[in-house]
Amino acid sequence: MKRSLVITLFSFVIVIGLFATINSIDLYKDPFPPGPTPRSLLTFFPSAATISEIELTIYFDENIGITSITVYNESNQVVENEVIDTSSTEEVFIPVSEWNSGNYTISISYGSTTLKGRFQIP
Repeated sequence: MKRSLVITLFSFVIVIGLFATINSIDLYKDPFPPGPTPRSLLTFFPSAATISEIELTIYFDENIGITSITVYNESNQVVENEVIDTSSTEEVFIPVSEWNSGNYTISISYGSTTLKGRFQIP
């Protein structure tokens, strides 16, 4: 009994630790605004992205059709490219644990709209 309680508490701490390191990625219509952009200028988009130590997650709040997701490293090289249909996919999970430390840019394109965001892998 005592052992199962310890295992349960340990598992809970690990799960909480994973969620504590998830960071939201601010998405902007392309081109990027110059300099740091105040959160008050952020607009609602039907997609959102988060980054953790293990994965980049893109969420779609509504069906926006065929969508291209491209991630570039700081040398502007493509490190990930996926095309998805948001009518059948609400979330995309991209593993990042094998990526090098550095700055990355995500581009989410659908129709005539392109959203971009920046994130860092320590």
